[in-house]
Amino acid sequence: MSSAAKVGAFMLVVLGILGFFILRIEDIKLGGAATTQTLDVIFPSVAGLDEKSPVRVAGVRVGKVKEIRLSGTNALATLEIDAAIELREGAKAYVANLGLLGEKYVELYPGDPKTPMLASRTKPILGETVPTVDDVTAQVSKIAEDVKAVSASMRNAMGGPEGEQRLQEIVENIRDITARMKIILASNEGNVNATADNLRKITDDLRVEIPRVADSLDRFANTIADTVTENREDMRALVQNSKEVAAELRTTADNLNSITGQIRSGEGTMGKLIYNDEAHESLTGSLKSLESGFDELRDTLGRAKQLQMAVEVKSNYYSGLEENPPEGFDGNSRGGVALLLRPNPKTNKFLNLEVNYDPLGQRKEKLTTTTVTGPDGIPVTTTTNTVKYEKDWVFSAQAAWQIEKARLRVGVFDGSGGIGADYFVNDRLSVSGEIFDFDDRVGNEEPHLRMFGNWTIIPERENFPTVFLSTGVDNVLNDNAITVGGGIRWTDDDLKYLFGSVPLN
Repeated sequence: MSSAAKVGAFMLVVLGILGFFILRIEDIKLGGAATTQTLDVIFPSVAGLDEKSPVRVAGVRVGKVKEIRLSGTNALATLEIDAAIELREGAKAYVANLGLLGEKYVELYPGDPKTPMLASRTKPILGETVPTVDDVTAQVSKIAEDVKAVSASMRNAMGGPEGEQRLQEIVENIRDITARMKIILASNEGNVNATADNLRKITDDLRVEIPRVADSLDRFANTIADTVTENREDMRALVQNSKEVAAELRTTADNLNSITGQIRSGEGTMGKLIYNDEAHESLTGSLKSLESGFDELRDTLGRAKQLQMAVEVKSNYYSGLEENPPEGFDGNSRGGVALLLRPNPKTNKFLNLEVNYDPLGQRKEKLTTTTVTGPDGIPVTTTTNTVKYEKDWVFSAQAAWQIEKARLRVGVFDGSGGIGADYFVNDRLSVSGEIFDFDDRVGNEEPHLRMFGNWTIIPERENFPTVFLSTGVDNVLNDNAITVGGGIRWTDDDLKYLFGSVPLN
């Protein structure tokens, strides 16, 4: 097969892959049109939700968001869902997340199967928006401020020499009250005895008066019984309510007695907090740790929001390399994945990481020694050094600095140290050069020099990546080859949160 035919076949494969991505990303159906129905939903906010976002019922995808527009101060979303979904009275929709940092989608609740079908489709149903990470962070910040205020109040009231002096004064007051109670009881012992004698006399009188009172109570009880009989149901309800109130009061009293007993004995959180300095210091330390944790979380989220990331998938065909290949060379295409990180948009520092499947990826050297005895009986030793190249993965990692339209890269290029430079002519055209392999890693007499250019044919837009073509010359100073290829590039707002906590800047 000629080189032109190979280039044509390679480009057909690349176009097929691009077509597949376009069909998947744009959600284009090749078969017959599925039967669908539309539903309007009013949301107070659809932040993060885009057109063509999925619609799910019980987690199963049943459609997509067809259109989003403004309706007064609310957002009106038109959903295109499977016609088999039966919408009933009470149907609702929610804007939800797939995981903590996942994509936004609409969770649809079709309604209770026991309720009647939705009467009208012209009137939108109501939608709700679940709290976002920003809402949770704001609430947590408010809680942290409240806890900090309580800690400050406790520190002012109980901490330091003044708080210790206060506690000592309370203990001394209790001791003083106890001593005075002993004195009062000792000085009034006669009065207490007299009171006991009076109680005995009253008891004797009650022995005579109680039977008479009992008769009166019996007659009164009969009268009450008649009254109760006439109002039995009302009295039963009143007695039942009284029992319930008494039981609740008894439980409350027991709980209060238990709590005050634990506090008085220094048990439990409040008891230790009031009577134990170590508990107070521990609480203060915990609140400081909590405040430090919130600061670290705020810094991590800040770095994640600043981080810019681009992912690039590319492939190139090498034309002419097979005409004079190194010994053991097999293959004429190169492809891989690149990751470009910019930790802080305010600075000009970049980090470029690449993994490529290269035809000259791995060099294997084998030294063979052979000894042969000649007719004269003298042994002759022959040493052979065989070098073979196998297609394998190569890794690149460079630190980059950009000044206006030029970018300088220094680091590892295909497993060897080197330098590179990029010049951005405009938003679509850029030219690059790289020189590395100064130690003859792949059998070259001169360093490996690579020059190429990239042309953006489709810029990145919503739900579609950047598509570019690439061409140039590789290994200019040795056995050069013409390269033709291309790839896709897109910015990723989900992966960047995985790098948000790494101190890259």
